[in-house]
Amino acid sequence: MAQISIDYIGHSGFLVETETSLMLFDYYRGDLSVLDAKPADKPLFVFASHAHGDHYNPAILKLAEKEREVHYFFSFDIRSRVRKGAEQDLGIRFLDADRSYEIPGLGTVETFLSTDEGVAFYVNTENAAIFHAGDLNWWDWEGEPADWLADQECVFKREVSKLSGKRIDAAFVVLDDRLEENYDKGMSWFLSVCTPAYTLPMHFWEDRTVVKRYLAQSPQTETVILDTTCETHWDLNI
Repeated sequence: MAQISIDYIGHSGFLVETETSLMLFDYYRGDLSVLDAKPADKPLFVFASHAHGDHYNPAILKLAEKEREVHYFFSFDIRSRVRKGAEQDLGIRFLDADRSYEIPGLGTVETFLSTDEGVAFYVNTENAAIFHAGDLNWWDWEGEPADWLADQECVFKREVSKLSGKRIDAAFVVLDDRLEENYDKGMSWFLSVCTPAYTLPMHFWEDRTVVKRYLAQSPQTETVILDTTCETHWDLNI
């Protein structure tokens, strides 16, 4: 049995620590001083799923100035947001959708096409398998055209189905209160197809009761759903 630690930085931002590495996903805002307490010999792999301001903050490029080995993996659509020369200077890799990449010192990274912008990440390391949805969600907005809504459903279900049968130790999945009565459609479908050991809801905005509401009305699943509206740190056995 292995152990991972997860720190919730806020919104869709998480820091994952395994026995051999650190992974930072979709930093937007929040306190990154938690990194200073992590072992300096563990390399940091920084992921950004797309260019939206609530998923990509250029401040993460300054992490390369710290005394730690840092590697950057950004969605293809972020390329235009990065200053000229930074790609080479910092060794940034831009990842396309529906691809698989072998990352030295980490493992395999698979990408999935988002229903909004950019990609979602499935990171399979020696110690843990992590899924971060980015903005891959069933965006069932009231008032949108029927053909657009149908395409959202089709693409979301297609991409999530690619994860069926894969080991997932921790999944970071959208639970967005702005969708009102449809806020849980994406997560509910995801959990009907995938069985993560732990699921951590993300991307909620003003409604801090959203996780408890979901737990109260959702059917029992094999996954443990962690309440990211109340807690920010977990040490998990996987």
